[in-house]
Amino acid sequence: MPASERSPYDVLGITPAATPPEVHAAYERALAEAGGTAAREDCTTAYLHLRNTGRRLGADILEFAAPDPATTAREAFAGVADEPFLTPDAPAPPIAGLVVLRRTDSTADHQEPPPTKSTFAIPTRFTPTAEVLPPVDIPH
Repeated sequence: MPASERSPYDVLGITPAATPPEVHAAYERALAEAGGTAAREDCTTAYLHLRNTGRRLGADILEFAAPDPATTAREAFAGVADEPFLTPDAPAPPIAGLVVLRRTDSTADHQEPPPTKSTFAIPTRFTPTAEVLPPVDIPH
């Protein structure tokens, strides 16, 4: 990976779908536009990564891999432990603010007829219809 921690694709200004001739052309273009020694080294390192099939696959895996969940969670909750959630002198939130179930949904659940016999019946408002299917383009 280049010293600037940028993706080799970003350094050369190409997409992951670029062919080897496109990678070479992008490398030549990036070298011509590079201002300093560090930029030229970044271009060369990116080109060497993308020219080699194994290194290119490794760069693709590193770039598009999911982030580490432990690190992501640690960053997301970094300041949570610093401040207390509820202080003794803070008033409790109102109960109405804590209710998330809508009255209409609750009423609709109770208006459904109970299941008959010993089989489970799916409420009619949850039965699948054609409206839940995504649109599909049919090739001609």
